[in-house]
Amino acid sequence: MTKTIKSETSNKRYFLTIDGDQATDCTCGDRTFRHHTCKHMTHFNAEVTRAAAFLALKARIAAAEREARVAHRIAFELMMGL
Repeated sequence: MTKTIKSETSNKRYFLTIDGDQATDCTCGDRTFRHHTCKHMTHFNAEVTRAAAFLALKARIAAAEREARVAHRIAFELMMGL
């Protein structure tokens, strides 16, 4: 998959190649001439990592809320003698 990224300092646009959930290549000059991970790739990979952490936290919160509802229902049923 390819994502178009606008330069922060000019009107240029770069193409960021994404394989799976990580940026693997970029058409910016830094990546093209120096052959190392550029700031565009680093930024994209950090955003993916943050999004994954957020989704994992959201899933943990949802599971805790489900467990709390079940515990509340059980306590209510015990209190009512059901």
